Amino acid sequence: MIVSHKHKFIFVHLGRTAGRSLTSALERLCGPDDIVTRSKGRERNHEGFWRHSKATEIRDGIGAEQYAEYFKFTFERNPWDKIISRYWSYVGQRRKSFYKKIPEYVTGKPLSFQSWFNLRLLQGQTIGFGHYKFPRHYDCYTENDEVIVDFIGRHENFSEHVAYICDKINIDININKAYGAKRHKERRLYTDLFDPRMNRVVERYFEKDLALLGYRFGEPPPLDFIEPARQPKANG
Repeated sequence: MIVSHKHKFIFVHLGRTAGRSLTSALERLCGPDDIVTRSKGRERNHEGFWRHSKATEIRDGIGAEQYAEYFKFTFERNPWDKIISRYWSYVGQRRKSFYKKIPEYVTGKPLSFQSWFNLRLLQGQTIGFGHYKFPRHYDCYTENDEVIVDFIGRHENFSEHVAYICDKINIDININKAYGAKRHKERRLYTDLFDPRMNRVVERYFEKDLALLGYRFGEPPPLDFIEPARQPKANG
């Protein structure tokens, strides 16, 4: 998460959307008074904020007037792909809770994707009261079902939408490192990994996200960005 007073922008960092790569690139452009949450030792002025602070939390932290003045942007992603990305993050964890290590002790391998998904459901139904810890971010950039950022880009059209942001706020963003990409060891279509029951869970859990963002199971992802002040605008 970044609040740049120097360039008058706010980046709302959502998990599993290349946010660390973008944070690293943006941090190099920030001034000494800007707010940068943890970013490989280059954080500054971040007390009271964390990497994935919601837009409402950022607004409350800096004040509504300043929040309204700055250009606020974030990036979203197909929720099925986000869930798979979260799974590979689990696989790549060096420090796991004991119960997560049990399958590796028994089989020599981490949980399969389907087993991991089912464990998340079990956790949500028993101790999480319906919260499955899937990477759902609708509430991070909305308030009372209204979008409160100025721009939602697409992970699927990342380069073009970053270029649009460059033009919008007159900065040159140079992304030269992809964080977390090496964890994803197996590249398969998400449609091959979700059976109908799993897909129903995703569509129910991400219902508001899907309605806003337009993702549909098995269909090509939308490549337009979303600017709430205007109609969605094609860009690629």
